[in-house]
Amino acid sequence: MWLRASSPVLALLVLCSCAQRDLWPKEQLDPKTAVNVTIMAEPWVYSLDVRMLAANARDYLNVGVVETNRAGTRAYWLGVIAWSTIDRRVYAAVDPSERPTKVRLIWSATNLELIPAAGGRSAVGLSEPVLVDPTFKFTETWYSLSTAQVAQLGAGAPATIALIDEKGQPTTYEKWIVNASAMSEFLKAVGL
Repeated sequence: MWLRASSPVLALLVLCSCAQRDLWPKEQLDPKTAVNVTIMAEPWVYSLDVRMLAANARDYLNVGVVETNRAGTRAYWLGVIAWSTIDRRVYAAVDPSERPTKVRLIWSATNLELIPAAGGRSAVGLSEPVLVDPTFKFTETWYSLSTAQVAQLGAGAPATIALIDEKGQPTTYEKWIVNASAMSEFLKAVGL
């Protein structure tokens, strides 16, 4: 009798657990650099509509946080990966994959400007791309973060993100797919 009554409850629990994605960060030892890394489970995605080319033409930014652990020395990094659905080989348009000189994270009450880390992915201690499908054509830029800046990101994703070029001109991306749970799970995993 007890088994029959609990079977529907058990089935419901199994179905509910299948519907929810696992947003626990990926933890790995980089095979080439021997750096322990904790990677946000899924990046926040920002987009920039390029309607002059096509109705659904967009440039994208995948934005995520990574913690590195080098023999007990922890560091935090913001990865900003630019990619696009637009094949610009046929256009004389500016390529969004040029590396920015700064990134500006914009909230309603404050901004945060960061300068790229020299050395890119290798400065972080990553030998392979993260936060993006490696088969895409992409450009990545990495920024060092303080624990206070990581906490600021944990309080809420920026409303917009602007990539600043060498002339000081911003290219601003809007939130497209941003799951706050990915960052809160990351913060739990790294103990912040």
